[in-house]
Amino acid sequence: MNFISYDDFKNTDDYQNFIKENPDIGYLKVMAFTAYQAVPVEGVEILITKDIGNNRVLFFKGYTNSSGIIDNIQLPAPKSGYDAKDFKISNYTIYDLTAIKQDFDTIQKYYVGMFGDIQVIQYVKMITDVPMKGDNNGN
Repeated sequence: MNFISYDDFKNTDDYQNFIKENPDIGYLKVMAFTAYQAVPVEGVEILITKDIGNNRVLFFKGYTNSSGIIDNIQLPAPKSGYDAKDFKISNYTIYDLTAIKQDFDTIQKYYVGMFGDIQVIQYVKMITDVPMKGDNNGN
C-alpha cells in the first residue's frame, strides 16, 4: 500500500471514481480531551486518511489548538439528504482518524462517517501513558 497526499491522489485513475461518488464536502470538527472531556489536549497530531485502491490517501494533517480542537476540516463526501421516495438516508464515506501525542497512548484510531454539507464532531479520548505520582510502583 502506497501512502500518498490528496494532491498526488488527484493524479491517479482512482480519483475520478472517488470524486464521482463524493462530489460534496463534509466538515469535521475534532475535539481531543482527557479526564472524561474535562481537560483539552493541545498539540495532538490528527491524521485523516482513507484506503482507496492501492493507496492510503492523506486528506488532512494538523494539530489541535489550546482548546484541544481542530475545526472546519473539509473532506469529500456524498451528497446528503433523505430520499422520501425510497425511504433511504444518504450515503456516507468513512475516513480513518488517527491521533498521536507524546506521553499519551501511542495511537488513537477512530472511523468517521462523513456526509455532504454536514458538520460531524469527533471526540478523541486521550489516555496518558505517564505514571501518576503515588502510583503502585512506589513513586
